[in-house]
Amino acid sequence: MAVQLLSKAAYARHRGCDEKAVRKAIAEGRISLIDGKIDPEVADIQWAKNTRARADSKRTAGAVANDAGSPLLDGETPTSGPDSAQGAASTPGYADYRTLREKADYERAERENRREAGLLVERSLVERGIFDAVRAFRDSVMVIGQRAAPRCIGLADSREIEHVITDETRKALEGFEVRMAALLPKKETT
Repeated sequence: MAVQLLSKAAYARHRGCDEKAVRKAIAEGRISLIDGKIDPEVADIQWAKNTRARADSKRTAGAVANDAGSPLLDGETPTSGPDSAQGAASTPGYADYRTLREKADYERAERENRREAGLLVERSLVERGIFDAVRAFRDSVMVIGQRAAPRCIGLADSREIEHVITDETRKALEGFEVRMAALLPKKETT
């Protein structure tokens, strides 16, 4: 099988790009020449590996590699992309990774802004505060009987006994409410 070599202009038409881009890729060593001509199959693979896609480009380097029919490298896996409905697999390219990085940078900055505004707190501090408040609530509920019993001595009316127990339960719940309010951020009034 003979290798079909193309001129720079013909390869530019093959790629759907400007001839200047092809000449620049050759000058930078991103694609190689054979006797001044370009092997399109080899050049497509070299182009995909050695050229970063522009952020506004519709085609990523991974999409170009798939167009060239290049196999996946060790450790690479095909991912679903816009072509997945037709069953075509694509590998993530520079634009995909750049998008992921920019999204992560945005999320990190957003978290930092929320933390500075007092909308985010450390999880360990919240967990410890909740644990302490619930433990104190449990302890106050467990002693309701001990605190109510002496007050019920000599009471014969069930309504009076119920009132004493209700009063002690209310005290335990109010104490829990105060502890929880201390954990929550203070609302600023303007």
